[in-house]
Amino acid sequence: MSLTCKDVMGIEQSTLRPVDTVSTAFHLMRQKGIRFLPVVAEDGTYIGVFTSPTLIKLLLPRAITIQMSGKGSKSLSNLGFYHVDEEDFHDALIEEKDEPVINHLSDPDNIPIVSPDTPMMEGILLLHKYKRHVIVVEPKTGRFVGVVSINSVLRKIFDKDYEV
Repeated sequence: MSLTCKDVMGIEQSTLRPVDTVSTAFHLMRQKGIRFLPVVAEDGTYIGVFTSPTLIKLLLPRAITIQMSGKGSKSLSNLGFYHVDEEDFHDALIEEKDEPVINHLSDPDNIPIVSPDTPMMEGILLLHKYKRHVIVVEPKTGRFVGVVSINSVLRKIFDKDYEV
């Protein structure tokens, strides 16, 4: 029988609630060395993901992160003229620390979602395509179940006793 995403997902995943703050996310990411945190409602329903790139974007000056839209528009590609120090980043985090993470979720079109019974190979393809973790959500309830990551797949396929 083929493996499914449920078979290879990590189940011990730190999560956030919608009302949790950027400060809470920052501390969890630093403490656990993780790059993303699923955001789930009190009842376990999946809402979205707060990521480390989003955190970095919040720490940058607004003028640098403005995305110009329209035909032929350009965004800044060289910031050599802009100088910041540690204190600037500290100040930026203090300014954003009480902001709820619900206001800063990643674009849902960039977050792959599968059901627990999705074939593992489809999950691996999504890992490769999106270059990020795959969220596992129960389709009937919308409940967050776990995360498929490259490490969770490798741990399942090549247990600790496997030798190359």
